[in-house]
Amino acid sequence: MSVAAMILMSVSTDLKERNLTFKAWIPFDYSSPTVYFFVYTHQLIAMYDSAIVNVSSESLLCGFLQHICCQFEILGYRLTKVKDDESFLRDCISHHNRIFEYAYTVNNLFAKVIAAQFPVSMLVVCSNLYRLAMTTDFVSFVALVSYTSVMLVQIFNYCWFGNKVKLKSLELINSIYNTEWPELNNSSKRDLLLIMKRAMTPIEFTSAYIITMNLESFVALLKMSYSVFNLLHQTQE
Repeated sequence: MSVAAMILMSVSTDLKERNLTFKAWIPFDYSSPTVYFFVYTHQLIAMYDSAIVNVSSESLLCGFLQHICCQFEILGYRLTKVKDDESFLRDCISHHNRIFEYAYTVNNLFAKVIAAQFPVSMLVVCSNLYRLAMTTDFVSFVALVSYTSVMLVQIFNYCWFGNKVKLKSLELINSIYNTEWPELNNSSKRDLLLIMKRAMTPIEFTSAYIITMNLESFVALLKMSYSVFNLLHQTQE
């Protein structure tokens, strides 16, 4: 959406004035119409490819978080089929531990990245809101709205899936309650109790142990962005 808006803005402004979409050093003369067309098209294709790569890398973490949610659903289903089989319950305990280990590994890998992403996104949203308040050009307005929306959706996805992982990890307790645990022997009940005690501590993804990836953090980010925007707007006045 943002790429389409930028292309539209570039075609309506740069193309008419024979300017490039991005300022760049070109090692040859591109003033002729044919050469300019190829250089201009090359920049548009590069921008589109960069957007595809960016979306792929940004959605990687969301895919990992969704995988954790799926593992909790699988484990919850397995627990509904629990029976007096110690090896089966041991497998469930091992599965639960592996989910926690996997979540811990993913959190360690992406903690610093998300810690940098949150403040940068807040600054981008603030600056875009400020530019939106100042701009009078319709095409620029559409491009800024699209870019701001994409940045908000990007952070919202992190917070949404992080919050979903937390809820799924807590839902495992309900899955255990829904089993036929009164009919199990004492050893099996102890195994279920072990899983339940572990499930009482939810999995929460944090950014460098400062920002927790949940919906509350997303709301806090919006409030902070709006506060900074008001400060900039009042300073301008």
